Amino acid sequence: MKNEISFETKRLKLRLFKKSDLKKVFQMSQEEGIRRWLSDQYYKNQEKAAEVINFLIESYSEVDPLKKPFVLGIELKKNKELIGHIGLSPVDDLVEVGYAVEEKYQGAGYATEAVKVFSAWAQKELNLEVIWGIVEKDNSASAKVLAKAGYLLDKSKINMDKDYYSFV
Repeated sequence: MKNEISFETKRLKLRLFKKSDLKKVFQMSQEEGIRRWLSDQYYKNQEKAAEVINFLIESYSEVDPLKKPFVLGIELKKNKELIGHIGLSPVDDLVEVGYAVEEKYQGAGYATEAVKVFSAWAQKELNLEVIWGIVEKDNSASAKVLAKAGYLLDKSKINMDKDYYSFV
């Protein structure tokens, strides 16, 4: 995969992570929303965050979301500030989209904008028939992001704790 891979929307740039993102990634991992909804992305120290950043950077050499995560940073174009992440990960035999936006930037439509462009690219370029959005039932904000980005609630997948949304 090219080292220059990135996507742009009107307000955002989705780009590869860099080692210099460590401090911001660690800072965002400490937010309450991350601890609540994405607990595996809470890092107890910068060393753990560095391990994850290094793993994500190494994974850019071969993109296969059925085998390992492919995650990009979400950056504001106007000031080049990293404000979140978006990626694809294997979950059982599915590919799941995951995303998070820093709390101070939530509610501005950034997550929806990123999910929409990233999902369309991934489906086309990675030949994914379906991309899943798996959301805790109490996480209504994330469910709204998926719905606005074109995902549909799939009622055939029944789970007591989570809702499954598909992007076909």
